[in-house]
Amino acid sequence: MTQDFTIRPGRGEDAAAAARLWMQSAEEHTAHDRVYETAPGAEKTMRRFLADVANNGYSFLFVATAGDRTVGFISGELRQGSPTFLPKTWASVDDVFVEPQYRNRGLGRALLQSVQAWAQERGADGISLQVAAANERGRKFYEDLGFREISVYKVLEF
Repeated sequence: MTQDFTIRPGRGEDAAAAARLWMQSAEEHTAHDRVYETAPGAEKTMRRFLADVANNGYSFLFVATAGDRTVGFISGELRQGSPTFLPKTWASVDDVFVEPQYRNRGLGRALLQSVQAWAQERGADGISLQVAAANERGRKFYEDLGFREISVYKVLEF
């Protein structure tokens, strides 16, 4: 299959398209669990946040484009592990999303490869992320890429 997309570092002007995709991601996450319901104004908040991410050397934003349309993105930042364990620096993925009609074409893998290259240039030890427990497709995707589960995140709501 020919590659019909491009992965590139995100810029401030990509924040609006990435925030639009983030809202789609939030809808999918909310279908997994209501804990992911968005606050009023979430898209505007994400637009500002992602614009800052694109302009910060410790954060990353990569976008996947097909033609002139942004169809996927990944964002996050470098984070230090706990000072009580051997020192590790992680490229911590906060958000990743590919529009449904562009899935199974290698975009997610390419976005993560971009993060890996970015992280290795900065001396990071690896990539970390969280995935919704009910997101079986996502969990399998990360497992197929070599990620392993090391903790389980639990909540107790009142």
